[in-house]
Amino acid sequence: MALLPQFLQRGARRFGARLKALRRDVRAVSAVEFALLLPFMISLYIAANETSLALSIYRKVSHTGATLGDLTSQASSLTTAEMTDIMAATTAVMSPYADSGLKIVVAAVEMKNNAYVTDWSVAQNTTAWTENGTPPVTIPSGLISNGQQIIVTQVQYTYVSTFSLFMKDIWGTNSITLKDVSYFRPRVTTTIAKPT
Repeated sequence: MALLPQFLQRGARRFGARLKALRRDVRAVSAVEFALLLPFMISLYIAANETSLALSIYRKVSHTGATLGDLTSQASSLTTAEMTDIMAATTAVMSPYADSGLKIVVAAVEMKNNAYVTDWSVAQNTTAWTENGTPPVTIPSGLISNGQQIIVTQVQYTYVSTFSLFMKDIWGTNSITLKDVSYFRPRVTTTIAKPT
């Protein structure tokens, strides 16, 4: 019976010594810290990558609209074939990004009785604006006077994230719509006739 308390005492001392050694052991601290920070670092990397890519694509969308308006506003009249070529050229601006989610509208909008009215429009991958109707975009007032025309371009791109499953939790959807509207005055004449 006398051996039992000594045995327990030795075991308690060994256990206490091991606990002290474990408390002083810092070999795995950085691994534990890394494991705790890894999900945050991966989320931060994905968010930064997606934001950078979306901004780059938005810049391309803006350039596409500017190119479309610039090429259209340089003509006094256009044929349907020329308009098709202009649309193809502006679609090429989106390279290297896929143009499958790209919707383009170019329209000649005239000021009639102090209201904007669509004279004509050409669209790709979307519906053209109704002729003699109100444009479906807000055009700032004061750009033109009665009887004058302005070329309005609207470019819309649906960006689907590579990490769409994760981004759906953040954005509420697996895609975001990037849109840009640009305005150009005709350069050669005051109005540009409908492409025929």
